[in-house]
Amino acid sequence: MIKQLVPYIAPVLVIAIMAWRLSRQSAGRPLSPSRLWIRPVILLALLALTFLHPPALTLVSLAAFAGALVTGAVLGYVLAGHQALTLDPATGKITSKMSPVGMALFIGLFAARYAFRLLVTGGQAPDPVAAHSAQIGLYTDVGLFFLLALVCAQAWELRRRTRPLLAEHAAAQAKAPPPL
Repeated sequence: MIKQLVPYIAPVLVIAIMAWRLSRQSAGRPLSPSRLWIRPVILLALLALTFLHPPALTLVSLAAFAGALVTGAVLGYVLAGHQALTLDPATGKITSKMSPVGMALFIGLFAARYAFRLLVTGGQAPDPVAAHSAQIGLYTDVGLFFLLALVCAQAWELRRRTRPLLAEHAAAQAKAPPPL
């Protein structure tokens, strides 16, 4: 009985942790537009390290990489668009809060990933011989490209959306009379 439930434990735990973390984020967290470039650069460095020994590039792998980049960029743009940005007029600090639609989309993506994985494997553990195949390496590399595009698009869109808020705050500060 327990052995049959093992494939379902990890996805449920991951989704529960993600839901808990996203519920914490619903209160909002500080956003520093000048530091949005850090995550994409770190991921780009990790991707470059991964490709020190590049896989054999075929037409299929190039198409998969291109598809992952496009899909990741579109999804990053959509997720960033579902973040509410507020500016504290007194301090000029920006707070980012994910909307319920963004949270549902994020949790839904993880749920879909695990559901697809269970559908493909039939709830069985993968074949230990197949775990070393080149296809597994290709899939993980495609996932890295997807993640890089998602994070870059999110950072770009959030930076684009914060510029008017900061300009508005700077203009308001310039118009305000100096304190006595």
